[in-house]
Amino acid sequence: MKDKASRVAGFLILSSVLLFVGACASEKLCTIQGTVTVPDPDQTYYAILVCGGSDVDTCQVVDGAYTLRTRRDPRVQQRIRFIDATGAEVGDGGLFDMMEIVADTRKMTVDFDNHTASGSPLTSAMNNLIKETYQIMEGPGPEMDEMIAASEAGDAQKMEELSNRSRQRLDSVLRVYYLAHPDDAVGVQTMILWAFSAPYEELKEMIALGGDCIREDPTIAMIMTYRDAENQEDGKAEWVTVGPGGSVVSREECQAVARFEEVTGQGQYVMLDFWGSWCAPCREEIPNVIRLNDKYAGKGLKVIGITVQDQPESSLAAIAELKIDYDQLFDLEGVLCNRLQIEGVPHFFLLDPQGEIVLQGHHNLDEFDEYLQQHLH
Repeated sequence: MKDKASRVAGFLILSSVLLFVGACASEKLCTIQGTVTVPDPDQTYYAILVCGGSDVDTCQVVDGAYTLRTRRDPRVQQRIRFIDATGAEVGDGGLFDMMEIVADTRKMTVDFDNHTASGSPLTSAMNNLIKETYQIMEGPGPEMDEMIAASEAGDAQKMEELSNRSRQRLDSVLRVYYLAHPDDAVGVQTMILWAFSAPYEELKEMIALGGDCIREDPTIAMIMTYRDAENQEDGKAEWVTVGPGGSVVSREECQAVARFEEVTGQGQYVMLDFWGSWCAPCREEIPNVIRLNDKYAGKGLKVIGITVQDQPESSLAAIAELKIDYDQLFDLEGVLCNRLQIEGVPHFFLLDPQGEIVLQGHHNLDEFDEYLQQHLH
């Protein structure tokens, strides 16, 4: 065990030196002097500064103290974490087993136990942001007690009321932080926390107010791609009429939502199969979907395949290969996926004759079969 610990220590120190010298030799530096209470004073622990999944600097914790160095950059969020001599993480990986750092100054002093920093306004703001949002969404207090009581009582209306109240408080807090930090790492973290829930038009206005740090962040860009698609009223699609054995009878350009509404809620049951030619589990389920289609097509069931993140030619090749014999809607811009909140495929829906969802699932179609047996004769 001692030899292993020595090897870990040597590797970490060497890695720290190489990373630190290579990345920071010609840059302005930030020195982080910190304190922490370790679980066992007789054991050896290391502090690690992480940025974007890579270790920036590492040092041994001595008498509860450590010193880390990094390149000074107020646009970049970094994080301190701790490991023991075997390389195991200290703590259970929870929110407060790590501390966020923004290297905006030449020197800062960090109290890891209390998640506070002096000498670094952005580090203080970042950790205050995290504490405040945590307290609103998950922290103990009267509102959380009310939420638990409403949940135990099965009071859905009260739960929704409390959830909306918390969301309003959170939006207010995030708006203040963002307007105070429109072009630094705190603003980026604020926008990431806010971007999924903020009203779409307000979100676009807020991003327009931000600097390059906000507009060029890849996570924010990814979220905005999702929100843009989510708020798109309709999108380009193809309706493919499929004959026996996977033969394509016709292909027709259409609008995804408009065609979807034409074929649902029209007095028959409709089963939707969201799938992709690239998805192995989707391919495995296709024979089961075909069996349901064969069994109930003449009794009032319409089966429709809806492709997800796929190229039309790839979908057509899979239709022929798998001998799919039910019609397809190629959702080319992902509008239906966003509308029905598809997060993974395969995903199946069963809609009743009024267009209401009565069943959904990812794999087991036996429940669909049982339901259809009871309702289609």
